[in-house]
Amino acid sequence: MKPTLALAFAAAAFALAACSSNPAADPFNRRPIVRNTDASIDGQSELVKRGDTIAVHLDATPSTGYRWELTRLAGASVVQVGLPDYQPETSAGVPKVGAPGHTTFRFRAMQPGTSSIDLAYRRPFEPGVPPARTIRFEIAVP
Repeated sequence: MKPTLALAFAAAAFALAACSSNPAADPFNRRPIVRNTDASIDGQSELVKRGDTIAVHLDATPSTGYRWELTRLAGASVVQVGLPDYQPETSAGVPKVGAPGHTTFRFRAMQPGTSSIDLAYRRPFEPGVPPARTIRFEIAVP
């Protein structure tokens, strides 16, 4: 088989896989976020449909050394999508150095069941110190 034909075939197969109804077949994470939430999710149980993405936005100030991290994801009904990202506060569209902002975690509902998620706000260079803040919630997928 010619290399160009093989490449065209592979590209077509990849494109068809991306159009699949399977929530995992979203290699570029283009599915829209269905639900946005914040720290008020602590202690709650969110009900989302299979394939939905939920975004959790948490206040953070990384210049203090503190970072939000996923400490536990129990259950196979949801997966973390990508890595958490940080958006600093801006002034006229320009990020303020050292200013607070928010860290966003994204989770996608994959299959029926319930997943428990724990997040901790702590300094990674202080392993023996308890987190300054923790958030625990559940995502249920019918």
